[in-house]
Amino acid sequence: MLQTYDWQGALDSCREVLKQDPDHLGALEVAAQALWFAGEFEDVIRTTNHLLKLNPLEPGYRYTRGMAQMSVGELAAAADDFRQALLQSDDARFLSQVRNALTAIEEFQTGSFGRVFRMNAAWLAGRNYGLGNASDTRVH
Repeated sequence: MLQTYDWQGALDSCREVLKQDPDHLGALEVAAQALWFAGEFEDVIRTTNHLLKLNPLEPGYRYTRGMAQMSVGELAAAADDFRQALLQSDDARFLSQVRNALTAIEEFQTGSFGRVFRMNAAWLAGRNYGLGNASDTRVH
């Protein structure tokens, strides 16, 4: 169902399985994926919390929860999950993906992205709207 973008169908099927077995790893994993595709990030966090209670050593669950936390603005929690996932895996491709997500958070938190956005905003304001020079970041 996920391959045909039937997220609701996948969720409905998972919920039926989870009524009988609330700890069914496969149903919880598919539910988390379907919720992700549906943009229900708070529900992804709740589902991966349950998955991590059942299997705390699965780095993929931490990465999924971290991405959902990042999506709702919980950057510190996301960074913590990414750091833990890095410690729990030895898969080079997965580690690279997790490092990229962690780096994005760290750059945002240190202001690297903020400086770029402010510079672009100032340049656009000066160029397109005549609101001052490109080095002036005040709102006019």
